Parts: sequence; C-alpha cells; structure tokens
Amino acid sequence: MLKIFILIIGSFLVAIFSTLSGGGASLLLMPLIAFTVGVRSIAPIMTLGIAMSSSSRVFYFWKNIDWNLFRWLFPSTVVGSFLGARLLAELSTDYLQIIIGIFLVLTIVQFRLKDDAEETHEKGKSKLKAWHFVPIGFIIAFLSGLLGGVGPLMNSAYMNYGMSKESLIGTRSANAVLLHVVKIVSYTYLGFVTGDVVKFGLMVGFAAIVGNYFGKILLGKITEAIFRNIVVSTMVISGILMLYRHKDFIIEELSKL
Repeated sequence: MLKIFILIIGSFLVAIFSTLSGGGASLLLMPLIAFTVGVRSIAPIMTLGIAMSSSSRVFYFWKNIDWNLFRWLFPSTVVGSFLGARLLAELSTDYLQIIIGIFLVLTIVQFRLKDDAEETHEKGKSKLKAWHFVPIGFIIAFLSGLLGGVGPLMNSAYMNYGMSKESLIGTRSANAVLLHVVKIVSYTYLGFVTGDVVKFGLMVGFAAIVGNYFGKILLGKITEAIFRNIVVSTMVISGILMLYRHKDFIIEELSKL
C-alpha cells in the first residue's frame, strides 16, 4: 500500500514538473515504477500513464497546438513507434539509453540557451523547418517505442523551431498522444499489457491529469526565459538519471577495456 501511495504522489508531482519543463520529466517516472512493480513493466506502464497525461495537456493547451507541425510528425511517429515497440523484446537497450543519457547531459553545451533560443523566439526565426521533424520524429518515436520513454529528448528541436512555452507543450502533447496510443496497441498485440500494467498505468495517468492542471496554473506565472532554463535543466538531469540507472552496466563495460 505504501508503494502505491508513493507512486500516486510521485506521479502527481512529476506531472506538475513535467508541465513546467515542456513535458520532459517523464524519465522521473522510471524509478517510481521500478520501485513499485519492477523493471520489466516500466515501458508499458509509462506508456499508458503518459498517454493519459498527454491527453489532458492536449485539452488544456488545445488552442496553442501547431497543427501544421503535427501533420508533418504524424506518419513518422506512427511508423517509428510501432517499429520500436516491435523490437522491445529482441534488443538490448543498455547502450542506447547510455548514448541518450550522454546526449541529454551535453544539452547545456550544445544548446546556447540565452543567445540562440531566445533570439530565435523573439525574432520569429527558425533554425528548423517543419519538414525536418519527419526524420527527427521517426527517430524519437522509434527510441520511445524501444525504451518506453526518452524524456525531453525532442525539446531542443521544438525550441529551435521557435515555439512559445504553451505551443511547445500543446504540440508535443498532441504528438505524444499519437505516439503512446500506437505503442499501447503494439504492446497489447505483443503481450506486454497485463492486468497489473493497466491498473498501475491508470493510477499514474489519473494522478498526472490532476498534476497537469496545477502545472498549467504555475506555467502562466513564469516567463519564457525561465521556462527554457527549466527545459534545458530537465534534459541534463534526465540524462544524469538515465546514466545512473545504468551505472553497473557502464562500470562492467569499462572494466573490460
């Protein structure tokens, strides 16, 4: 019972923080789910919970969604998430998660926050075009289907596209709903969805829906600059957490050198 309480409260708090960080704190759910039900159920439970959470964000930020960008993301998201889910049981994902973790940690170096992102948003200029999100969306969707979640990996692309904080969250959430619905169908077909997965996934989802409401209220009280700082910080923290989860594997591999 204590573990369930921790999962619900943790999901609520993660949802608030995730809204403030552009929907990029989902990786924080991984240790909570692992603590409650074990490592093997992380991917399907996160998928169900995040699908519900993202659906509520779509409702809260409907008017801010960039539907043109969503249309470019649609086909690659469907194909990528299905292929990633299909390979979930066949590939070792340790190396992939370590690579993603390193990439996230280096976000603070590769993303010149104060100069590029703010200037891009204020002047309406964009380093990325809408069609660039076709290959980007495929890669992110594939990795998400394979790993269960990649956290804020795509946020730097959204920010370089020149989106406001509300537009980023709304558009990202709309794409996340599509992504996770395809994953749920795929996981169900492949036999990964059990009664416990549904039960705990619903717990995470409902707690996140409530958390998103409070997150939306807090989001309106912060500036774009603070929001972008939170996003980048969350990416770095998520990368550190991902690497920490694989510390034993990293040490083992390094000992072979």
